[in-house]
Amino acid sequence: MHPDTLVRDIDTLFSLPEVALRLNQLIDQPETTPADLAEVMRCDPALSARLLRLVNSAERSQVQAVETVGQAIGLIGYRALRDLVFATCAVEMFKGLPPERVSMERFWLHAIACAIAARQLALRGGRHDGERLFIIGLLHGLGQLVFFARAPERYLRVLEQIDAKGATLAEAERAEFGFDADAVSAALLAHWHFPESIREPIACRLQPERASTAERTRDAAILRAAERIACELRECLLEGREPDAELLHAQARALGLADSALDGLLETMNLEVVELFETLLPGSTLLP
Repeated sequence: MHPDTLVRDIDTLFSLPEVALRLNQLIDQPETTPADLAEVMRCDPALSARLLRLVNSAERSQVQAVETVGQAIGLIGYRALRDLVFATCAVEMFKGLPPERVSMERFWLHAIACAIAARQLALRGGRHDGERLFIIGLLHGLGQLVFFARAPERYLRVLEQIDAKGATLAEAERAEFGFDADAVSAALLAHWHFPESIREPIACRLQPERASTAERTRDAAILRAAERIACELRECLLEGREPDAELLHAQARALGLADSALDGLLETMNLEVVELFETLLPGSTLLP
């Protein structure tokens, strides 16, 4: 089996909204104008509203809030707009997975924490592409949802292997399928025509040095650090304890940053995570 096999027919199980598909077509046409894209988005007011809240969350450096789709396009560009639309749709797409298989609240809580951590790591490292790292963090775990959707019984065996043999999740996934969830995430994003600059860091999360360019190696390293920080945030919330300063210092050093670069990070993240969770999953319960 190959990751592409799992995602090839995913649209028959979980279909993207017509607005997202039309937007994707228009963005690949050179004659498309911002007005064309805004007109398509107006066909789905609920999606447009979630998108604008997501843009405002991702672009916190803006002094004034983004209030229209046209403003969003002018701020982030065509392709970033599409990426955020697909990210918003992904939350809706997988809502139908049985709760006994996977808690969507916990899944997206972790994904949101990863997204915010990745953006913060980029910004604190002096980079100006935090929005792209935000998308990488938000979507990096979709492969797990594909496993739950396409091969639920086999994936439950994977989870049992972790408990029984002490294997890592990626090791257990590879033993069962021949590839891990990161590879499936990258394949799904390729199926949705996301750029390589987003897919490759996800595919190389566990081994950043495998990436084809220095920038993507750096992005993969940021994603790996962001996931560890997201896990630390969850543990702090669960146990009611203070952040592990040494863990944060280690992540800073791994990225070539000073230990102090991540001071106050989890406190900053906590407020943003709650806000974005309520944006993407309105009405859901925020579980630790």
